[in-house]
Amino acid sequence: MSQVDRTLLWMILTLLGAALTLGLGAVWLNIERMDVAYDLRKMEKELDRKKDLAVKLTVERNNLTSPYQLKRLAGQHGLAVAAPGQIRRIADSR
Repeated sequence: MSQVDRTLLWMILTLLGAALTLGLGAVWLNIERMDVAYDLRKMEKELDRKKDLAVKLTVERNNLTSPYQLKRLAGQHGLAVAAPGQIRRIADSR
């Protein structure tokens, strides 16, 4: 085997190793990209779920604090507008 043949063999083996390394790197990057896409989709679904919950809770809060609802609940618990003389103001003695 001549010096040229050995050099050619080493070049081919080096190039083959580089091609294999680049191929494996490309596969690994594709797997990582798919993992990131999956995580992103999961986070987007979670964000949408939390936004929907926030809207529902806002509607519920507005419903519970509406004047009509508060008046109805006050009537159920026997509460009414304070009569004159029921409210006393205490001055701050500091």
